[in-house]
Amino acid sequence: MKTPTEIIQTAIGEGRKALLEHEAKELARAVGIAVPRYELVDAHDKQALFMAAKRLGFPLALKAVSPEVLHKTDAGAVALDIANYEELVEAADSMKKRVSERVPGAMIRYFLLEEMMAPGLELLIGGLRDVQFGPAVAFGLGGIWVEALKDTAFGILPMTDRETLDMMAGTKAGKFLKGFRGSAPLDEKSAISIIKAVSQLMTGFTEIQEIDLNPVRVYPAGAVALDVRVILR
Repeated sequence: MKTPTEIIQTAIGEGRKALLEHEAKELARAVGIAVPRYELVDAHDKQALFMAAKRLGFPLALKAVSPEVLHKTDAGAVALDIANYEELVEAADSMKKRVSERVPGAMIRYFLLEEMMAPGLELLIGGLRDVQFGPAVAFGLGGIWVEALKDTAFGILPMTDRETLDMMAGTKAGKFLKGFRGSAPLDEKSAISIIKAVSQLMTGFTEIQEIDLNPVRVYPAGAVALDVRVILR
């Protein structure tokens, strides 16, 4: 496994302002953030795609990996709940066509194939570098609720444990973690550990402009970052 420095410097050396998704997930894993099991395969090698699917097991998610595609959903570069090999081939072929239409000139180097995770509370956990205040973290409801509920709270780094808990308590997401209207409490400690890991990256690597983990899916035990985006300065 590469170190965070190696991952970041590889992208900078290639003149890129963003990590590719597998690089972003490798960076997350390097600081202790759990991500789904995944495999990276050549976008033109269907046999490799089949073998990766066999190792991971269905159902699966398929994502296009391209330096020109930052917002995968808008580009049509994501397919979910793929149930078998026939659907996998169809999803890969359709994705290539969609991406070429929506992002002219985009080159799909690889496909990222990853396991589908069970439903859970979806959070947004992120980091950003403000011109005036410096590094900061963000926390709130994620997934489809980001724009609808605008539940995000921000904290300026460095933060104490008390300040982190206060930031979380001011959001709906924080209330849901503790259990809401009879629902079981979720793993708040795992969410806090991800916030701390993002804080570590934002304060330790000035090359990072923004980190976006959305959604982070939280369970009664554990939390997993399904999507990771890292923008460099």
